[in-house]
Amino acid sequence: MPEEATPDTLKELILEAQLGLSPSGIAVVDDLDQVVFWNKRFLEMWRLTDEDLKDPDLNVVIEKINNRVKNTEEYRKTLADAFFDQAHQGTDIVKFHDGTHIERKTVSLLDKEGRYHGRVWYFTDITQQKNREQGYENYASQLQRIVASRTQELIEAERMAASGTLASEIAHDLRSPLQSIRNAAYMIKRNPKRIEVGLEIIEKSVLRSLDMLEEMRSSTRKAEPHLARTNLNQLIRDALDELPRPDHIIIQLEMDSVEDAWIDGSQIRRVLDNVLLNAVEAMPDGGVISVAKHSIDGKFIIQVSDTGIGISEEVLPNLFERKFYTTKPHGLGLGLSYCKRTLESHGGSIMVDSVLGKGAIFTIEIPLISGTLPGSLRPA
Repeated sequence: MPEEATPDTLKELILEAQLGLSPSGIAVVDDLDQVVFWNKRFLEMWRLTDEDLKDPDLNVVIEKINNRVKNTEEYRKTLADAFFDQAHQGTDIVKFHDGTHIERKTVSLLDKEGRYHGRVWYFTDITQQKNREQGYENYASQLQRIVASRTQELIEAERMAASGTLASEIAHDLRSPLQSIRNAAYMIKRNPKRIEVGLEIIEKSVLRSLDMLEEMRSSTRKAEPHLARTNLNQLIRDALDELPRPDHIIIQLEMDSVEDAWIDGSQIRRVLDNVLLNAVEAMPDGGVISVAKHSIDGKFIIQVSDTGIGISEEVLPNLFERKFYTTKPHGLGLGLSYCKRTLESHGGSIMVDSVLGKGAIFTIEIPLISGTLPGSLRPA
């Protein structure tokens, strides 16, 4: 009869079977640094055979695999640390020339009753993990390049859009003085005796156009307004007299007697031109533009209302942003962002109320006297 296996023998067989099934490579080194046990996975990882391990000296095994290791210095340093310090534990990565990455752990010390009997080395093939990580890094790097390129494209597109917006604003704002010049020229042709009146209108319109262009040129510098005593009532009359409009649009004007305002006349005139021209464009089939100006509670309040198509609720919140917002069947409806910036630089504001299909009311507020302006804007 075969000899009955002892409990210790069974334990050893079970342990060897478990170690043999482990997905990790395992090597056991005794207190004399000799390899006394290894599993199949260990041999596969290191391209070794049982024959290669007949000499259990660990140094012999190391020499057999040394030529496969890429990071030789790191590899040898970890071994040296383990040889000179029996309590050493740690993890490092062994890199092979063929691209294989092996994670090496020296964590299990074999000791009993304070005596060192050796250690267990665990080896895990993490090549696929490293390849995935490298793939992620390459993808992230490629993505960064794409984003950087796309960002530059968007910057260029924004510059082009800004240039287009500025050009459109220029064309929009110059329509009023150019129309005045055209009307004056037509008047002179029809009635040569009114040449002096016509030339005066042309000269004023040209000067106003030049002022507009200068303001646009310096707009990126956010220049403060040049405040001067200005007849606000006359400024409003001039804006209405020179407003290009068809005959089927009626103008109604109501103003109080307080005329003197400390403002930049050229800038406020441009604000009025924009608001009035938008009102005209909002009424392609005709209507009424009402302008009312009053001085209340230390400020001028100018209201410009029309009976046009109105402004939708979707557009209203963004109406004063520097973007394209088409609120009328004709024209681009530009210039309102300039109005907002200009009035705020004067210490004032602009607001709008509108009902779609019934028209809009723009309310402009300007400080009545310089004492209501920020200190840097007060006239000398």
